[in-house]
Amino acid sequence: MFIFIDSREKRHAIEKIVDTFQQQGIRYETNKLYVGDYQEFANPYLVIDRKQSIDELAGNCTTEHDRFKRELERAKELGIHLVILVEQASYSDRGKRVQIHDIEDLMLWSSKWSTVPGERIYRILNAWRHRYDIDIQFCRKVDTGKRIIEILGGNHG
Repeated sequence: MFIFIDSREKRHAIEKIVDTFQQQGIRYETNKLYVGDYQEFANPYLVIDRKQSIDELAGNCTTEHDRFKRELERAKELGIHLVILVEQASYSDRGKRVQIHDIEDLMLWSSKWSTVPGERIYRILNAWRHRYDIDIQFCRKVDTGKRIIEILGGNHG
């Protein structure tokens, strides 16, 4: 397995991901990708776009809507299936941990950093999911490297 990492990924943000690749014997190279952040050399039609949090995803759905939508349109034009991998598998709601398994679990999400309600994010993502052939997945930050390998078709030992 040989993975391309987008050159715009911040080095400090992906240290653990790269460590996982190295531990698993995954070869990788940094390149500017046309769409997304991670792509397996043998399958350029499956790309992962990593989001550090639901807050970042909320920004893509609202304030950065036009820019992000252009990226989705580029992926669709090229026949790329885009997986949006969000590095957040739970959130706190009135002191209780709420697990996130799929985008429906965003319906009740809220954040002190975002004024966008979870229901609005859900509606936007659901529309995009059908219009642009995207998949939205969630994982714990500690598991991101393993999930990238799994999604792109590799084993993680």
